[in-house]
Order: sequence, then structure tokens, then C-alpha cells
Amino acid sequence: MKPGTNLAPPSRMAKRASREAPPAGPRPVRARSVRNISRVKKDPLVLLHPFSLCSDVWRPVLPALQQQHAVFPLNLPGHMGGDPVPVDCHSIERLADLLETRLDALHLDQAHLVGNSLGGWLALELARRNRAMSVVAFAPGGGWRQESRELRRLVKKFRMTHRLLHVAGPMSSVLGSVGLVRRIVASDAVAQPALLSALDVASLIDSAWRCTSFAAVLAALPKQPLARPFERTCPIRFVWGEKDRLLPMKGYSEHWRQVVPDAEWVVLKNAGHLPMYDCPQAVAELILTLTVRAGRFSRAATSEAPAQLSCAGPAA
Repeated sequence: MKPGTNLAPPSRMAKRASREAPPAGPRPVRARSVRNISRVKKDPLVLLHPFSLCSDVWRPVLPALQQQHAVFPLNLPGHMGGDPVPVDCHSIERLADLLETRLDALHLDQAHLVGNSLGGWLALELARRNRAMSVVAFAPGGGWRQESRELRRLVKKFRMTHRLLHVAGPMSSVLGSVGLVRRIVASDAVAQPALLSALDVASLIDSAWRCTSFAAVLAALPKQPLARPFERTCPIRFVWGEKDRLLPMKGYSEHWRQVVPDAEWVVLKNAGHLPMYDCPQAVAELILTLTVRAGRFSRAATSEAPAQLSCAGPAA
């Protein structure tokens, strides 16, 4: 070092280095996204998909939802794109525990929760734990009576599907274009099979085939205790497709009426078990009219949903 060079005191050098040095490790992208929520004044909205499928099922409604919310389409643990599930963690309670851990990692103490089928059941369980700003549950599971004929029918149907997937799963990209296969897949999924594209059908088959928890969740289902009544702390809306053939409203919804007796109920005409394919506009409207009313940042007033809503099909 040359004579006469001025050296800053060590404490100042340390402070300067700490300001200039980049943070160790990758930047926390998730945390940055969550911080943006408060900046743009958008409430978080978490989407939870049905059993054996993945977050792709929400694709038809994402553009409308993203205009109003910071949207988080999560893949459930043990499903395609989701985290692995530890042994003996396939009950609703344990899956909800894993989802709570995911919400904590996203720095979401509460969020608007939207779920379909198994996802709707989990959304309601998270609401019981006070993690919801609002809930829209599309044909949630768990509405049957314990040891009922409806539950036995559902388990039998899923077991048959699981066996078929061993053959159909590896050929999903080809089978999606076969008309007969499309009708078979669509029979339990939607009310209007013509609205399912070959890519949609291939995605439904592929995601079910790649669901690593399929057998374990199905085995746990008959032993799963049904939801206990809880005090509602946020708006809750149940939506059922009038033509839902997988979980028909009669026989598969009665328990939820007892658990949350003061919730809103809407029947969606011309819609099946996956109404986001039958009528994305109506589904988005049913979600947003509730979240806007319940949102912490919104000042807009909205009317309550009608008891029945017609499904006009996809957006033009």
C-alpha cells in the first residue's frame, strides 16, 4: 500500500461493504411478489384444484381473476406439480397443515380461498383455521354422510379411474384427440363436453396419472372424519353445478349445510363438476362478487349472488 493512503475506520468500511455487497443466495421471489400485493392494492387469492388434477384447471378463469387479485394457483401436495407428501399425511387435516405451511412461506396470513371438489373441502378447513378472507367452494368434497351409499359410490368410481389410468396415462397426448375418450372423460367433468379441447382432455388424463397420492388419498377417504361445525368469520359461498354427475348436489352437499348453516348457496345451471370449463365467465363472476365485497382494499358495493345462475358458456 502506498504511503499516505487514507484508510477509513474499520467500522465505516464494514458498513460500506454491507451496503454494497449483494445478499447471499437467490433473491426471495415469492416474498417480493407478496410485497407487491400491498403496493398495488390487490388482495391475494389462492386457487385449490380438485383431487388428482392440478392448477391448470383454473386456466379459463385466470385472466379475469388476475385483473382484481394477486392470484396464487397452488398445486396440492402429492399432485402433479405439488410438493411430495410425507407418509401418513393424506387426511384433510394433514393436507391442510401442509397448505398452511405453504401459505406461511408465501407470507399470506389470510387470503381469499377458492376451491373445487377436494380443493373446496381444503378451503373450508383453512377457513375454520381463520386463514380465509372469503371462501368460494365449488362442489366441495366432504358433504356426504359418514359410511353412506354416496361415499361408497364415489370410492368405487375413483378406484375404477385409477385402474384405467395405468393404461390411458402414458397415452394422454394421443387420447385427448379421440372423440370417444373425450366423451368418457367429460362425462363426469363437465356438462358441455364440446367445450373441452383435445389439450384439455389430455391435461386432465395426464395430471390424474401423475398424481402420486392418488391411491393413498383414496384409501384414507372412507376413514376421513367429516368437518365439524365452526363459526363463520368470513363470507362463504357454495356453488354447485346443476349437472354435476361426479358429486351431485343431492346426497353430496347436505353435511355442509349443517356445518355452515348461514353460508350462501348458488346453483349454476348447465354446469358440471368443473364449471370453469363450462362457463368461465359465470365462475369468475361468482368468485369476484364475493371477494370484492369481502376485500380489505375495495370500497365497491356488490349485490349478493342469485340462488341460481345461468351458464352462458365461454367468453367470446
